[in-house]
Amino acid sequence: MSLMMIPFLLSLALSAGPTTPADAGSPQPRPPSRGKAGGKAQPPPDAGVPEAEAPKAPFRWDIPGKVIWVQSPGPQVSDGVPMNLELARTDWPLNAVVQHIMESFRKAGFYMAPMKEQRSPTTEPMLTALDVEKLLAYTVIFQENADKSVTLILGVSNMSNYKPPGTTLSWAPLMPGAEGLTRSELEGAHLAVYATPPGTTEAQVLDYYRTALKPVGYEEDPDEKGRFRRGTELLIIGTRTEENRLMVSLRHRQGGAASAP
Repeated sequence: MSLMMIPFLLSLALSAGPTTPADAGSPQPRPPSRGKAGGKAQPPPDAGVPEAEAPKAPFRWDIPGKVIWVQSPGPQVSDGVPMNLELARTDWPLNAVVQHIMESFRKAGFYMAPMKEQRSPTTEPMLTALDVEKLLAYTVIFQENADKSVTLILGVSNMSNYKPPGTTLSWAPLMPGAEGLTRSELEGAHLAVYATPPGTTEAQVLDYYRTALKPVGYEEDPDEKGRFRRGTELLIIGTRTEENRLMVSLRHRQGGAASAP
């Protein structure tokens, strides 16, 4: 799975919380019973200190069918949010797997927004649920394969550590007017994505970075545009168009082969 999926999963997790009326999504807990009208609740005989509730068992992914776990990126961080990604493949049909995962979320007591509000960064079905007690967001993207098996991208995000994204990076400059900055970290590598002002072209992006990076010691690879080196550091500049806006991706890694003197 591409690192570019990380910011999308984070945005999905951030949108998982209740933002609609109580009857629009998962059932809400009922208020406690007040007993008979006019009556006064009586404690049970020999009532002492109320017993503490048993701790809720941690949620575990329940993937149905014959399951094969696929090598995955593992723990990552995006804008300060610890995120764990796993990949699994099952022989169950797509609709059955979606219903099974949805039911497992309901049994766990998680909040789920109505299906019409469940946004997916791809064309595949997606489910996001929130454990409102632990502030853990669970996201699943379902990818149907040619043999009708289903690959599941499983993400768990600890939203209690969320830090609002800043407007600067310590390892690369941003173009003036940059918007929607999203950052991720994985095994010593950094990834950032942002939107440029309307009308910005790829040529303008590359010209900006050639001008901004040269004074701080970076040299562009003569055989591959957008690929800059400074000693053992590698910085790759990429662009793509999304909803009529040019998006810039920055990938930074230390420890690569040094460029020739």
